[in-house]
Amino acid sequence: MKPVRVLVADSYRVVRMGIRVMLGETRSYRRFEVEEAETTEEALAKAVTGNIRVVLMDYDLPGRGGPKATELILSRRPDVCVLGLSYSDERSRIEQMVNAGAKGYVLKNIEPDTLGVAIQTVMSGKLFYSNEVALKLLEPRTVRPTLSELARLTAREQEIFRAILGGLRDREIAEQLGIGKRTVDKHREHLMGKLGARNAVELVTVGVRLGLIG
Repeated sequence: MKPVRVLVADSYRVVRMGIRVMLGETRSYRRFEVEEAETTEEALAKAVTGNIRVVLMDYDLPGRGGPKATELILSRRPDVCVLGLSYSDERSRIEQMVNAGAKGYVLKNIEPDTLGVAIQTVMSGKLFYSNEVALKLLEPRTVRPTLSELARLTAREQEIFRAILGGLRDREIAEQLGIGKRTVDKHREHLMGKLGARNAVELVTVGVRLGLIG
């Protein structure tokens, strides 16, 4: 099995080296090859031209910052999986990274084996959050929907909701369901209104509360 090429985009060399060592120690059945980037420009260049599969993206990446760097990379390489990376579990940071297209968010104190699991999880098309981050997302902020409210969604809205929770983007959902992207957008708008969610992060929060994702 080919090794997974991971790009660690972080402002500090010691963090990049530490993650490189961690991925070498993980008991994952996959082997990881690590590239490093220190700035937005370097991260974009390596993610676009290299055979990178996963990017560990520092929220505070020098240049244009982690969220913007994530947007730029995914606009050129939509097949790449981005995991937000930070010392902070501040909700606004999590939201910015997820809204930029990241498939999850982990803290820099993550254990080696957990990091290996996180990478494999997002590669499989699912979302992954560190335990502390998941707890932060569970803090009350939106109206908490009940299972009966979930039942108010149409069958198509439920399909799209589960696809979103599975980490799929609108284009991927449209292809999977055989419908247009505008139709996906319309259904997303309707289900967000019914569930009291204002963005993708709050949809994920609803999914966690309803036990639809871990």
